[in-house]
Amino acid sequence: MCCCVVVISAGVFGSDSTGYHRMATVTCKTSVRFKRFTAGGIRILSGVYRCATSCGDVQTVVITSAHDGTHVPTSRHYTDDALDVRVHNFPTQAAIQRFAKALRAELGPAFTVLYESAGTPNAHLHLQVKTGTTYTETI
Repeated sequence: MCCCVVVISAGVFGSDSTGYHRMATVTCKTSVRFKRFTAGGIRILSGVYRCATSCGDVQTVVITSAHDGTHVPTSRHYTDDALDVRVHNFPTQAAIQRFAKALRAELGPAFTVLYESAGTPNAHLHLQVKTGTTYTETI
């Protein structure tokens, strides 16, 4: 099992045409572990990055679980086809919903985006390749 810290930063211009430069960062909680990178996992990472740079509600998106933690035995986390994203740093519930909607649009029908444990300290977005499928497309 490998330990990998992923930090992706990108500067983008605001969509409100003010010209202000905004930085978006995707990072991992220190306990996050990736075993391997599958086509589905890479597509999810790419989607998180794209949504982080286009949604202005949060400046840092934190991945809280990959191939680590405790999940149900059939979890896509154990096939490296799922990630969890922290939401307690989002400013509002509406911001969480906008980010989830953007992820669904970005990832498309081959993926599932769930808002899990809402209203609890463990609230997060769970992103995975749809159950019963294998994602094999390239980015």
